[in-house]
Parts: sequence; C-alpha cells; structure tokens
Amino acid sequence: MLAPPPSPPLPLDAPVSPGVESLAAHRRARRARRHHVPTGPLWAVGWILLIHVLVAVYIFPHPQPRRDLRRKLIPLTQHARPQLIVAGDSRAECGLIPGLLADHLDLEKTAAINMASPACDLPGVLAGFRAFADRMADGPIMLVSVSAVEMNDHAAEHLIGDETLASCSLLERFRLAPFKRAVTSLALPERELIRRVVMEPLFWEWDASHAANQGYRGKSSHHAYDAERLRTELDYLAEVWYRRPQLDGVRWRHFQESVAALRSAGVQVVLLDPPTQPAFDAGIAHREMADADRLFHRRLAAYCRANAVPLLRYTARDLSPDDPDGIFVSLMHLNHRGASLLSHRVGRDLAEMLADGRLTLPRR
Repeated sequence: MLAPPPSPPLPLDAPVSPGVESLAAHRRARRARRHHVPTGPLWAVGWILLIHVLVAVYIFPHPQPRRDLRRKLIPLTQHARPQLIVAGDSRAECGLIPGLLADHLDLEKTAAINMASPACDLPGVLAGFRAFADRMADGPIMLVSVSAVEMNDHAAEHLIGDETLASCSLLERFRLAPFKRAVTSLALPERELIRRVVMEPLFWEWDASHAANQGYRGKSSHHAYDAERLRTELDYLAEVWYRRPQLDGVRWRHFQESVAALRSAGVQVVLLDPPTQPAFDAGIAHREMADADRLFHRRLAAYCRANAVPLLRYTARDLSPDDPDGIFVSLMHLNHRGASLLSHRVGRDLAEMLADGRLTLPRR
C-alpha cells in the first residue's frame, strides 16, 4: 500500500487558525492571572491603616470620654473652672451633691461639679479630665467613687466602658470583651472623629438639664425590700458585678495607672468607697460574692495606704444610725436624703484635710 504524499510546507505568513489563537490567548491569560497581585484591595487596606494611624496617634492620642460624659462636661465647664470635681459611676452621680460640698469648703456653688456617669470607671474619669483639663482649675480636688465592679475583669460587658478598652492592648480587649466588640473597638478613634466633625455640630441637641444641680442626679424615693425582691437584686449583682470575680487583673492595673496619671497631672485624688444598704451586707453573707466584696475593700484600702491616696469609707449606719435602710433607693444607690447626709459628711472630712494640709485649695 502506497503512503500518502507529504503535505506541502505552510508558508511563514500563513494565518493561524482561530481555535489555536484563542487557546494560546487563554493560556497567556491564565499565566498572567497566576502572577497578578490585586493592587486595589492592598491600596484600600493601606489607606485605612494610614487614616487610623493619623487619627489614633496625632488627633486622639488618648482615649476620649463617652458621649454622655462629654455632653455633661461641656455645659458644666462652660462658665467656671471647677475646683472640686465629683467623678465616678452612678453611685457618685446620685450620691454626692456638689453645692453641699462647696458650702463646707467655702467655695462658690459653680466651683463644684458632679461629672459622674453610669458605669464610668477610672479610665473613663481620666479620659474626661484630659479632654477638659484646660477648662478646670489647676490642681483640682477630685472625689472619685469606686465600686467592686470596676475591678472585675469578668463583669458584664455593658459595664466596661469604651475608655477602658481604648486603654488596653488588643489581647487585653479580647480578655475583657466579646470578639466583635474587641475588634470594633479598634475603630474608636475614627468614631470619635466622626462624632466631633459630623454628629456633634449637626445632630446633637444641647440640653441645659445636663448641667442642672451642677451634674447631680438623685432620686427621693425609697424601696422596701421583701425576701423576693432582695433575692432578685442580689442575683443580678452576682451575675453582673461579681461574676467569676477577678479583681487583680487588667482592670485593676488600669485603675492604678489611671489614678497615677491623674495625680501626675496635678489632680488631688480622693477615693470614696460608698456605703451599701444593710440588706445587701446581710444578704451576701452566705453567698460566694461576699468573699469578693471583702477582697475588694481590703485591696482598695491597702492600695491607698501604700500610695498615700486619701480614702473615705462610710457605712449606712455612719450616716443614719436610726434609719440606715431609709436612705437608699436601691442596694447600691443612695436616695436624695442619703446623698445629703453623705455630702455633709464628706464635706466635713474634706475640710479637715484642707485644714491639716493633706489637701490644698485650688486656684481658679
């Protein structure tokens, strides 16, 4: 059988078939994609990191006070430079009346303010002072209420302020808060910038009530505690304040650092361990949180002795021997009558500290 004749050679300029050309183009595209680096997402990430560094390092290098605290401090410091400042959480906000304190120290009414805010721990107090230090007297006396919940790393998340998270490293944020909040807390400087540039000038409505009574917000009511109500509130405190108590961890360190930073700035810090209703003291006697509560008081007292920080502590019977239960609106919060009694007692003790030289009267 004869072999077929050989095909004639193709000319060099012969056209390539469409199928072969598309296959070659496809292979070239695959090789290009294999070695291509997506620059768009990288540029986006780079800009985000650059903006974060600029805002966090140059615009807001320190944690900023929460919205409620800022809205309170702006009117309180608008017309006077406070010499006496009440700070801390809701126990101070409803428990200390600035006007009564000012009377004992021979200060003008406007020279004493109550900047306390619910769930505001020492990093929050420090943030508020730093943001408004230029509107306060030099070397003011600051009376700070301190509670056990502020030291517990395992306290309920809503009682851990953004100022605390902003003071922490990334690892510490994951220890204190759920994953989502720990991650989003990295954007706190950017949120503050948006708040200052957009929300505050355009959408905030300034209410004079924020400065009413120089920041004091008290209640006149009193609640009697039957067994059921007492058990309910103790269960709440056990779950929210004293849950798996760890009083010597991250928050305890930031408490000490915040007090040291305030004192370095010239603030005369006086710590207050507020009274609790006798029903609370009796109710926790056979509960696990009794050990945590005693540890908190001992640790706070030892810290103040070691660092020469004045500490004021009173029981309900110190303020009202005949009716200690009647001066409270809850297990932890004083009513208006209790606030009046506590303010007079604290005012007298502050006056003694001024007389013996432990405190000095700031200049406005």
